[in-house]
Parts: sequence; C-alpha cells; structure tokens
Amino acid sequence: MSDMAAELVAATTSILDRVPVGAETPPTSIDTELWTALADSGFTDLDVPDDADGQGADLEDALAVLSTVTAAGAITPYVEHALLASWLAGAVGHPLEGITATIAVADAVDSRLDRTADGANRLILNGIVSDVVHATSADSVVVLVPGSDGPLVAIVDLRGPGVNVADGTDLLGVSFGDIRFDKAVADFDADSPFEAADVRLRGALAYSTALAAAARTVHDLTVQYASERIQFGRPLAKFQAIQQRLAVMAARTTMMETATRVAAEATSHDPGGARAAVAAAKVVTSAYADEVAAAGHQIHGAIGFTAEHRLGRSTTALWTWRDRHGTEAEWADVLAEQVLDGGADPWDIITGTEAPEASPESAR
Repeated sequence: MSDMAAELVAATTSILDRVPVGAETPPTSIDTELWTALADSGFTDLDVPDDADGQGADLEDALAVLSTVTAAGAITPYVEHALLASWLAGAVGHPLEGITATIAVADAVDSRLDRTADGANRLILNGIVSDVVHATSADSVVVLVPGSDGPLVAIVDLRGPGVNVADGTDLLGVSFGDIRFDKAVADFDADSPFEAADVRLRGALAYSTALAAAARTVHDLTVQYASERIQFGRPLAKFQAIQQRLAVMAARTTMMETATRVAAEATSHDPGGARAAVAAAKVVTSAYADEVAAAGHQIHGAIGFTAEHRLGRSTTALWTWRDRHGTEAEWADVLAEQVLDGGADPWDIITGTEAPEASPESAR
C-alpha cells in the first residue's frame, strides 16, 4: 500500500469513527451522512484527473477507500459514483459537482440515440438501460451509449422529463432496476474514450475489492464471536471442527485479498496484464464469496441472521455482489480465451510474469 493510500485509509477510518453507520439488514437507505462526509472530503473523485476538477490520485488510492468503507459495513454508492460514473465523466472533462451519480451501459438493441436540431442541438435518448444500481437514490446517471462513430458518454438528470426509474431493490436492499428513456434530453454528451468492456473491467475490479473487504469483515466478526461464545464450558474457537472452519475461512479471505491487490497493481502499472489479473480476481472473489458467508453464519448460528446484527450486511453483500460485472464463470471464460484463442502462456497468467527463456544447457 502506498503512503497516499495509507493516509486515505487513516482519514476514512477517522470519518467512520465519528459518523454512525447502520447495521440493520436490509438497510432503510444508504448511509447518507457518511456519503456526504466522503464527498465533502474529496474522496468521491480521487482518481479523476485534475483538469476535470478531480484529485488526480491513483486508482489504488480510490480502491483503498472503497475497501475501508465496505469493511465497515457502510452502504454507499462509492463504486457506482466514485469509481465508475465520476471516472467516465472525468475522462471527457465533465466533473460531477454537487450531485450523486450512478452508471449505466446501454445495449445497442435496447437504446437508440437521436440528435435533434432544437437550437441547443442536444442528445435525445430513447430505450432502456438495465440493472442500474442506486437508480432511485442517485441524482443523475452517466450512460455509455453506442453511437454511429463510436461510444458516447451522456449524463441525464434522473428527475428530468422522459426518465422513468423502476422502483426495485437488490438482495441487499439497495435500489436496483431499469431506467426507461422516452425522448429524455441529456444534460451533457461527448465522445467516449472508453468502451463497454472498459467499464465492465473496472467494475469487476471494484466489486472484487468490495467482495474481499466484506469477506474480511465476516472473517473478523466470526473469529471474535467464536472466541467469546462459550459452549459446553469453553469458547467455540477451542473446538477442532470450528478451528478447521475458521482456518479455511481465513485462507479463502486471504486469497480474495491477494487476488484483488494483484489486479489493482496490474491495472495501475501493467495495462497489458490487467485484464487477466482482474479476471482472476473476479473468479476468486466470486467463487469464494458464498463459502465465506456460509461459514460465518454457520459459526454464528441464529444470532447472525437477526436483522440488527452486523454480520448480515457483509454476508448479504457477498451474496449480492458476486455476480456484479460478470460471474466467476464468465471471467473464467475470459482467462480460457486468452490461453486457447489468444495463445497466452498459462504460466504467465498464473504468475503474472514472463516465463524465463530456456538456456542452451537446459535445451540439451
């Protein structure tokens, strides 16, 4: 972790110490006071370029804040706003000042764009974008839409005319649904330097990081409970079966954290290896999310299922987020394609390094 990331973690922890975070599952709303504090501190546009009024920090710095907030069990639109919407809007020089935004990627089948000569010559949107997180709690949506000459970034006011937001929730209780555009006028549009695959890759990295952070919280809460809960005259943690379950849980959590750390480093410093690293991280975190959550509830017993217990937020997050921006099977296919169709060496993908060339002596 860089010095900047460490400072951001300390600052975020300080905010969490003074701003209450809810514990109930499902939550009644996002943790609004915390989100406001993060925005006021400039933590919601960390890796947005300076020329777009961002902080100009590294992606790893923003991911460190995400991990800290997620580990605390807070419900915020940090992924959708800070890591995706602000990043995409910032890439076209448009800061998201004073608003909370979410992200959407329009499908070529479900979306149609018409540019009209109405004086302002603004972009008009028609169609549906699906599975938008924080759809009802955000002020605007940053939409990546297909255009005749390449993808476009459009920013639309979710309270504006011609915008209909479906009122649904995901398993965690967070707003989640479709947005229908019926001649909705975009507040801003520009050619996008990124495509849908870029948004998906970055989203997969963000949710891999969030999954790893939630898994660490489940592990730590479970270890604490097993150490404190007395059964048959001794702590649960003294029983061999519980010890074995905790050991496997710790191994899975560490693997999730290691995979996401490698993926974050590759994305920042090794663009050529980023896709494989992120794919591996999403495979690992999505695959182990259910196992970590199950172990946490198994050891906690009935108390872990109560609505007010902290465990529920993190385990439900693990169940909810494992399919965000691709399942483990979909990202495993990405790795397989690199080997089978792209000719990549499996050793390079596994280690993240170039395989050493064979010496003349070893070839004989």
